[in-house]
Amino acid sequence: MIYRLKFEKREEVKYIGHLDMMRTFTRCIKKTNLPIKFSSGFNPRVQIAFALPLAVGVTSESEYMDLELNGEPEVEEVLKELKKVMPEGFKMLTCEKLDKPKSLMSLVQEAIYEVNVLVNLDDINDTIAKVKEEFDKEQLLVTKQSKNGQEEEIDIKPLIIDYKVEEITYSSFCITVHSFAGSKKNLNPNFIMEVIYKAITKDAVEDYNIHRKELILEKLT
Repeated sequence: MIYRLKFEKREEVKYIGHLDMMRTFTRCIKKTNLPIKFSSGFNPRVQIAFALPLAVGVTSESEYMDLELNGEPEVEEVLKELKKVMPEGFKMLTCEKLDKPKSLMSLVQEAIYEVNVLVNLDDINDTIAKVKEEFDKEQLLVTKQSKNGQEEEIDIKPLIIDYKVEEITYSSFCITVHSFAGSKKNLNPNFIMEVIYKAITKDAVEDYNIHRKELILEKLT
């Protein structure tokens, strides 16, 4: 039976990469009393799968993992066992039991990111106006590094569904970006900051935090 779990990746573990996170989850799952299902072969592995990998340095309250178990333990028991062993920074939120579901990655469609930005500029309203002006342009060109190590310019405007910018304090603002996500069309949230740097320059940014507010999966009927 497959169990789909939703969890948070908090500030304490935001610099843990995806592969290290998978290793952490594998070790933790082995510590539970759950009837774990392992892969066959010379090196049996815990049967887990994650949705869209999270960029290093990004926090999230909407991560998903599929865990395959023998038998059909109750979802409450699965959550209880995992909560006991997960390290600080990972919080298990929900669990549902699924029979032969589609792969998680194939279900990912959209994402919502919140980027909080602290600036050293005098007028936050003027700053927000400049950011909006930049994001409203017909093209949003950013530099992407290809697999062979070469740099290329890409337009991320078609990847953005909607956005809004709001003042937080006299020296900070939050931009919320609703974007396409998944294997076919996917916005790297770090590109959001690249656009902001074009609007107000990199030197004007004191600090920032990128947070995945929601990962939107295809609704199955």
